[in-house]
Amino acid sequence: MFNNPEWAALIDVKTAGGVASALSHARLGAFGLEQHHVVGDAAVHSTANLVGAVSRHGINMVLCEALYTVMHMLELVLRNRVHEAFSTHFSSSRWFEDAWLKASHQRLIEEAKTELRQRGVAQDANRVIAELSFGFWCGMFHAGYERGEGPWPALLRSVFPRVPKSWATREKIRVRLESARLLRNRAFHHHPIFQFQDLHARHRALVELLGWMSPDARAHVESICRFSKVHANRLQLAV
Repeated sequence: MFNNPEWAALIDVKTAGGVASALSHARLGAFGLEQHHVVGDAAVHSTANLVGAVSRHGINMVLCEALYTVMHMLELVLRNRVHEAFSTHFSSSRWFEDAWLKASHQRLIEEAKTELRQRGVAQDANRVIAELSFGFWCGMFHAGYERGEGPWPALLRSVFPRVPKSWATREKIRVRLESARLLRNRAFHHHPIFQFQDLHARHRALVELLGWMSPDARAHVESICRFSKVHANRLQLAV
């Protein structure tokens, strides 16, 4: 049915049927699998519909995989930049134990400590920091942290030294991070992303955001990232 990518050309109706059975037909509904009619208890699909859905699922997998490089680096660099800036500003590497944190974040800190304790791991600052999710770090840019003892906007340039002036507000950074978090969650939890018409632009936005924190990290990611190549290698019907 398809002649590109090479792996898609290998998907015949037998293979597609086996994959659909393994994944569930309901799961592949998000990738265009339609139920044509039912014989007994089994749904029957056209060959083109079945092969197409499995192929789109395959495209989705490789796109999610290709996003991993920048997502991986963005998460690590963000938490390290925030941790370094907060440790200096609050004169303690255990800044996360201070009273200015929102109750929801204090709870996540305690859960991280409990997890470490249950694994028999020391609860030193670096280990606690590494245990916290990307969602935690995105949440640190909440509007509530722009008041009282909160770190913003004073530390914005410490975390994002290369952010353009037009983007240098806590709220604009928060919006960019929230967009990154939502795409990350879709990719890492196996939801469809192949249908996004602006997926390439979303990837570039992630790379740009990383560069605002570390140009070297951005250059490193761009030297090894396969996303643009994978994104360009779309499904092509055999003529």
